[in-house]
Amino acid sequence: MSLSRRSLLTSGSAALAAAGLGWPTSSRAATSIVATTYPGSFDEAFRAVVGPAFKKTSEGGVTFTPLLGVDQIGKIQASRNAPPFDVVLFDEGPLIPAITSGVLQKFPAEQSKSFADIPSAFRHPDGYAPVITCQLIGIAYNPKKIATPPTSWEDLWKPEYKGRVGITGLGSSLGTAFMVEIAKLNGGSETNIEPAFDAIKKLLPNVGAIAASPGALAALFQQGEIDIAFNFWNNVALLAAKGVDIAFAKPKSGAVVIRTSAQIVKNNQDPKAVLDYLDTVMSVETQKGLEAAPWVMMPTNSKVALTGANLTVAKSVDDLVANNVLLDWTKFQPLRGEWITRFSKEVKI
Repeated sequence: MSLSRRSLLTSGSAALAAAGLGWPTSSRAATSIVATTYPGSFDEAFRAVVGPAFKKTSEGGVTFTPLLGVDQIGKIQASRNAPPFDVVLFDEGPLIPAITSGVLQKFPAEQSKSFADIPSAFRHPDGYAPVITCQLIGIAYNPKKIATPPTSWEDLWKPEYKGRVGITGLGSSLGTAFMVEIAKLNGGSETNIEPAFDAIKKLLPNVGAIAASPGALAALFQQGEIDIAFNFWNNVALLAAKGVDIAFAKPKSGAVVIRTSAQIVKNNQDPKAVLDYLDTVMSVETQKGLEAAPWVMMPTNSKVALTGANLTVAKSVDDLVANNVLLDWTKFQPLRGEWITRFSKEVKI
């Protein structure tokens, strides 16, 4: 952490103490907070929509850093007093250990301009920041190479897809959710993933690439290296909008819904700017921008309706949640570290 940032942190803390209130009241130079995103379409969407929107409503700016959730926690823990990020993006799985580690600050709902528009289903029960978007996991495929849309996760094991399947590891929520679903379909459960490891080893002859992240996995379609994979709906929709031969299918067992929140890091450099940032992300205008093509990110603000391509996968956010799969990450998140290590050792092509 740079000296200038430590100075900002110190002066901000002094202002808080002097005021005896939740936010600094003294005038300060505009700062640029640091917020994480996920690599791929998530990062593109936030740079295109959230960044400009925040600049309009704040005296400062925001610098985006794309990272997977598991990588964010370690970096914050390594520098708790002067963290490298002010706001971090977490799916519901990585959020659990992040809260336990004590690096996050609860959300000041009473000070928020947008919180009232977030339904209770997307509010954290322990007072941390609410869900800002839902991601939908299904099957991505090349409609020019695969004429009949897939209908099941098991389709990835079809012999005609030898060397054409893409997968990613368990470091992302995408990979973990897929493995849990495969375990359930093969006699396992959210805590017994052994059947999934057996199944994934049988899948290896079909695997043409193992990507480092969901964004990298989606990019393999653009490069023509794979023709079918599990992936997030918004990644697929963004590539389709760019003219890539890619389509999305919901498995008959239901797609998996991942709830994502933007959380406040303790000891952040500018609490007022951080709250302004979160209010911006949750606002009607910003969420409409993220929901629109080509980003098609699912909104959580109750005043934002689904439109365009999103209506092909759900009628509304309520419909999305009611008719797809919600995993109980509290059951298996403590096991995930071991799963990640095992996957990296055993699953290779």
